[in-house]
Amino acid sequence: MTKPAGAIRTEAERNLALLGYGLLGVSIFFAGITALVAAGIAYALCNAANEELSRHFRFQIRIFWIGVGCILLTLVAGLVAAFGAVGNLLHNAPPTDMVRQIELFGRQIDLSNLRISPLVVISTVVSAGAGLLGALWMLIAPTIGFIRLATSKHMGQTARP
Repeated sequence: MTKPAGAIRTEAERNLALLGYGLLGVSIFFAGITALVAAGIAYALCNAANEELSRHFRFQIRIFWIGVGCILLTLVAGLVAAFGAVGNLLHNAPPTDMVRQIELFGRQIDLSNLRISPLVVISTVVSAGAGLLGALWMLIAPTIGFIRLATSKHMGQTARP
């Protein structure tokens, strides 16, 4: 017996949703390129799919944009930390009790102007934290969505009976 056309289409959309979760999950290993593909699939099928699959596609879009936000926050905070550190190195007077020079790989490095400001520390922590949270988000959220779709649980459905 053959399946009706609507069932085949729904199965194909379900497979594309599963593929989207897989692409999102591996995106941190491929510089986010697979996440762009997954977001494109999700945007293309979000309104055309049935309500259950549409929720999954919207979740994939949300995963993508939260990941982009984490990357941007990581980059901006990292640039602030780097420029702040360089600025501190170039413009501040040295403390009196500081080691003035170190030898690294046979070269003398002058540390007499090294200062660490609170801006550099805070932006470094924010950059590292946003990067870590973004990486965890891009691994865990697609895994949860994939499991929910594979087990036919609706997005937002709790584990309670």
